[in-house]
Amino acid sequence: MFAGGEKNPQDPADLDERAIEDIIGGSDCFELTSHFEGTAVDDSGGTDTTGVIKDTILPVLWGRRITGHPNSHAQITLAGDSAFISLTIHTVGTLNIIGWRADTGWVGVQELLNETSQLFAIFKRRGVATDPHRGWELTHISGATGASDSISTVEIDSLRIQSTSYPDTVISNPVHIFAVEDALTFLSEEEIKPTVYANDPSLRVFLHVFMPNWPWHVRVPFVSGGNGTYTGIWHTQLLPAVRFAVFGCLQYETLHDEDYPYDFHGWLFPYLVRIP
Repeated sequence: MFAGGEKNPQDPADLDERAIEDIIGGSDCFELTSHFEGTAVDDSGGTDTTGVIKDTILPVLWGRRITGHPNSHAQITLAGDSAFISLTIHTVGTLNIIGWRADTGWVGVQELLNETSQLFAIFKRRGVATDPHRGWELTHISGATGASDSISTVEIDSLRIQSTSYPDTVISNPVHIFAVEDALTFLSEEEIKPTVYANDPSLRVFLHVFMPNWPWHVRVPFVSGGNGTYTGIWHTQLLPAVRFAVFGCLQYETLHDEDYPYDFHGWLFPYLVRIP
């Protein structure tokens, strides 16, 4: 999973790094690609094609497909009984679109996908070297940010969460590190109204969440309020668990112009669902 140099199997520091890498490799908290995979019908919220330019694609079915194993690099800095982690993940794949063009009919488009994501974490040694993972435990983590590599013109500026549990919370730094017990926590099936503030008034903005039943990957479209604001409504899952939400922005042309490259920016956050 991880790129890096050879480790000395007898060196305590190298053994500690390997133990931490094992935790990272087995935890969903560090899996940044599978939380918004899959293809779904276009859910932009509107079907009115009046005035649509004839060479504009109207997506009907689209989604991401990862074509290779993500290349991950964990920079681990040990300081006594603490370890500071910077995790970078490079992903390659395709954005696949089946859509309709007024001048040519049905079209299939496949855009090359290259993106890089990053998050941060802190581990603490809570035990001794003979304990599982040499006593290391995850204590703090950040959200993640990701962006396309070839072109990146879109950017999320901030995110507002409004719900019963969080009447008005604004997040401006997706990689702020917090204690794992302080993760955003919502009630089962709680209604959430998120608002994304971005740098462009013509983006396509979606919330990607994973459900433990069909259709598995759910894509919630956001409605533009003008001036780069986008608002959506979603309800948290029924069963209590650690969940993940990806707020993703695509340049409009990425979905509607077959010659425009993949242009993406996204924020990912872990959150908890609890029973009232």
